[in-house]
Amino acid sequence: MKASVLIPVYNKAPFVKEAVESVLSGTFRDIEVVCVDDGSTDTSLQVLHTIHDPRLRIIALPGNRGPAAAANAGIDACIGEYIVRLDADDIAVADRVARQVTFMDTHPDIGASGGQLELFGATNKTWAFPLDPDDCAAQLLFGVPVSQGASILRRSVLEEHGLRYDPTWPRFGEDWLFWLRMARVTRFANIPDTVALYRRGEHNIGHGRDRVADYDLLVRAALGSYKIPFNEAEVAAHLMGLYIFKDPPTRSSVRRLRAWHGRLLAINSERGLFPRKAFAERVTRSWERLFFYLARYGSAAALEHMRLSGSWPGDRLAYLAKYRVNALLGRVTNG
Repeated sequence: MKASVLIPVYNKAPFVKEAVESVLSGTFRDIEVVCVDDGSTDTSLQVLHTIHDPRLRIIALPGNRGPAAAANAGIDACIGEYIVRLDADDIAVADRVARQVTFMDTHPDIGASGGQLELFGATNKTWAFPLDPDDCAAQLLFGVPVSQGASILRRSVLEEHGLRYDPTWPRFGEDWLFWLRMARVTRFANIPDTVALYRRGEHNIGHGRDRVADYDLLVRAALGSYKIPFNEAEVAAHLMGLYIFKDPPTRSSVRRLRAWHGRLLAINSERGLFPRKAFAERVTRSWERLFFYLARYGSAAALEHMRLSGSWPGDRLAYLAKYRVNALLGRVTNG
């Protein structure tokens, strides 16, 4: 068996049949589809049983154990050379598995890879991820290097190193924690193609959650994974670099982030945790994009950002002025 497509399912009755059939009708035929129903309280399990295809296997867990436990049950059951992940409310493009298997076959040094997601539903846009293994490694302190629902994993790497999800992990962000664990033994990459259609809406696991609390926990885990010491102010600074604000940004908090970024670069220069060029570029990108978020909170923090950047580009000054006028008129978010 070349590929096992793993689809964890929890209360996705309106969508799961379309997800499964998008794989079964795809161009790649040497597959099995393993659906793990995580104790759904809707009709998801019944819907799965209406799909009659010998390549489909259904595992019904006795209760809701969470994404980590469901993923582990699926990984244990998969027999393919590769494990392809798909979320139960998403749709695989027709040649997704074929393209991803070809990439992995020709890149034996890559343990997991992914591709782009095309969003539909409440939002229509494309999510892209870093292509190069160095850029993927540099991403690990800032978020996932590969989208879990667009990923393909080399099962031999998982088995050789006993890699599984930790059932005690939170129900949001377990993908980031798993990539941190996997990064200790292998490398990641992505292809520059859309591999899945990501359904955006209220059914998503992150909808309605406390984003600050979720990412506070994840940032601490990411820094701890690399044994990077931190204090509370530095966690808040790192969150700001992810455009997540514990408190409205000020001149002082912008200066703290600049200092924190400098410290991360110094630590990496000394310890070689990440590819240096790629990590420096990732830190710079975090810093540069921050300006456009700061404009929502008034002029002071945004102007401090420009001062610390050492330049006063006319286009940014114009953006700040236009944004603040529109905020005062109630046309855009203010704070």
